[in-house]
Amino acid sequence: MRAKFSSSRVALLRLAAPCLAALWAGVAVPCAASGPASGPAAGPGLAADIASPAPSDPAARPLDLAALSPSLPDAPQLQFAEAPAAVAQSPQAGFSLVRRESVASPGAGAPAPKLTTAELDAACQSGKLRGKPCKLDWLPMLWQAFEATAVENAGNIAFDSDTRNALTHNPYIATWFKCVHQYRYRQWSDDTPFIVHDIGHPMQGASVYSIYAQNDPKSRGLIFANNGNYWRGKFKAMAFVTLFEIQWKIGPASEAAIGNSGLNTYYTPSVIGRTTNETGFQDFVITPVYGLGWNIAEDLVDRFVMPHIWKRTHNRLILTALLPLTPCRDAANVLRYKPFYYRDYPITPLR
Repeated sequence: MRAKFSSSRVALLRLAAPCLAALWAGVAVPCAASGPASGPAAGPGLAADIASPAPSDPAARPLDLAALSPSLPDAPQLQFAEAPAAVAQSPQAGFSLVRRESVASPGAGAPAPKLTTAELDAACQSGKLRGKPCKLDWLPMLWQAFEATAVENAGNIAFDSDTRNALTHNPYIATWFKCVHQYRYRQWSDDTPFIVHDIGHPMQGASVYSIYAQNDPKSRGLIFANNGNYWRGKFKAMAFVTLFEIQWKIGPASEAAIGNSGLNTYYTPSVIGRTTNETGFQDFVITPVYGLGWNIAEDLVDRFVMPHIWKRTHNRLILTALLPLTPCRDAANVLRYKPFYYRDYPITPLR
């Protein structure tokens, strides 16, 4: 056997020598024709040796890339079983979250496609996406709350002469501290009219609920639904609305600081048997609690009333004129520089 292999090697060398010489000289000479026509290794034995199958040793076999390199797994596909119906109907809702395993492959460093806001919200609400993308956007939310506070203070200054006088004649810091100290925390009613504490403050709270929802991917775009996402978002927003109201009553940009609410104590015919300084604890409760009810009522309007209107008209002027149906949500839209009729879930295009 060793002799047979030795003769085969010698024959191969004889066949290869003319080819190498031709390549070195730059002459195209067919290798098969340049070898010896006869010889001890040019017979059937050599042909059989050359045509024999590859040795059984795996290390000596040629590497089959197709067999040893299976295709990479596809990116996980998001199935939004619990996604909002409006998002599920969107043509962009069927997407795949590009989150491949750490496998080295050609082209693996390609940038992932950016998700739309509706896709991001649906992924966060269904639990398919977690982490930083699903966190509350604090900076825009605080800015919109600041805008709401500025607008309310501007209204008080424009329409209330007492607020203008207090702002221009009293020292800011000392008067603010005195008003906070004289605030009647143990008294329920602040002796303001019904339109103020039962209409104005619930609307104020509902607007802040909308500010929170439009900056929370887990709450944004959710229409009224009796599920965990909806109610968790509402109760988280209630904490933010409560903090907003505390600031509005006794904070550095509050009625106590800007309008000096609680500074003067006096008798009035509308309050029988005691004095008043128009302060009380009720607004700390009414704003977040009644505001939640107002916000849910607007969600119900968006779910059961507005779709019929959007189906019949897309006119911007008509949709703007419908502001009284959802005034607090529309006000929150303006604070993020959107039209009154804007919604965070798909609406047919406007003309």
